[in-house]
Amino acid sequence: MQKKSKIKIVFMLFFMLLIYASVSTYLFPGQIILMGEQNPIKAPRLFALCGDKLYWGQNPLPLKPGENSFTLNFLGIWPVKKTQVYLLERCYLRLGGHSVGVILEGEGLKVAGFYPVLTGTGNEVWPGKEGGLEVGDILLESNGEKLINSEVLQKLALEQTILRLKVRRGKRIFETSVIPRENIASGNEEKLLGIYLADPVMGVGTLTFATEDGFGFAALGHIIGDGEFEKKGVIKRARIVGLRKGERGTPGEKLGLFERNGLPLGSIVKNTPLGIYGELTEELESPLMEMAFYEEIKLGAAKVLTVLEGETVEVFDAYIEQIFARREPTNRSFVIRITDARLLKEAGGIVQGMSGSPIIQNGKFVGAITHVFVNDPERGYGVLAEWMALEAGAFANLKKQANSS
Repeated sequence: MQKKSKIKIVFMLFFMLLIYASVSTYLFPGQIILMGEQNPIKAPRLFALCGDKLYWGQNPLPLKPGENSFTLNFLGIWPVKKTQVYLLERCYLRLGGHSVGVILEGEGLKVAGFYPVLTGTGNEVWPGKEGGLEVGDILLESNGEKLINSEVLQKLALEQTILRLKVRRGKRIFETSVIPRENIASGNEEKLLGIYLADPVMGVGTLTFATEDGFGFAALGHIIGDGEFEKKGVIKRARIVGLRKGERGTPGEKLGLFERNGLPLGSIVKNTPLGIYGELTEELESPLMEMAFYEEIKLGAAKVLTVLEGETVEVFDAYIEQIFARREPTNRSFVIRITDARLLKEAGGIVQGMSGSPIIQNGKFVGAITHVFVNDPERGYGVLAEWMALEAGAFANLKKQANSS
């Protein structure tokens, strides 16, 4: 009996140890951001942080300025989680609030669907389907020529009897042939492939900030499209010509105009869950403002910068009413409520097109609006300024580290 009791006790202790390990691993962040003046981090008990050296339990972890990579090891043996620790200097950014038109395109042309082509015999044929294409395929090249837009594909279809297409499907790249067919229904000599191509992703959002030099930019605070395809594009100056007021169950919207073929304000080089990032064609002339780190954000009054009419950036009252634990980069870091009487009257609160609007608290840039609560348009989510600044490469000591490596 004593032997069985001991086995049960050992089993229970082992089970409790596993629970502790699982909870500690979940609670320990995958990314940690520290101000330069903060103390080094510590590992949970029974864990080790492994980098250049091994650091046990509550022993402080020495850090070098910039990016540090470590592995969280349970009992110093089993690796359970990788952690990036950033020891960062104070950061200053040029705040936006301006409305921008966003145009995102992918590398190649995306197949959105198929349609039949009516031939001279009166039969319907499906050239795209017969060529083995599927919805979601990315057409990269045709007969050795890169497909930068649909006009290139249409021209080749008219000139060639067979199109040899280079296609990406998921991670696989392959080649297939499609035969353009004359369409008698159109009444002219056009040749069709029977393929619907996805239009570029377009919309109106808000410029969040420019980096200290005035040229690197961040906007929106969330991803556009599926992110895997729409990776590059441009932003344009936009003018707000109206508002559709938000109501419970129906999000409102900014009605904006921008010239699709006009000169770009900037080029997009990254489309991420934390927003779009790139380079401006001209310097953003806006005063520098200090960025607040997570520990400096408090529940309480705040200000939102955004455009309600034309191109004028205005300041509106808001209130940060909930701040979530910072474990992983997310565009839902805190909850913000609009309290400004005019903004509530004209827009109903947060509306589509307001994503990326900068948020200020106690004279520092703390984050940006990312989402509206569909059933409560007065409230929405915000992303931490430090996550966006990190994604934009705005920290000077990270640039120095990258240049020296």
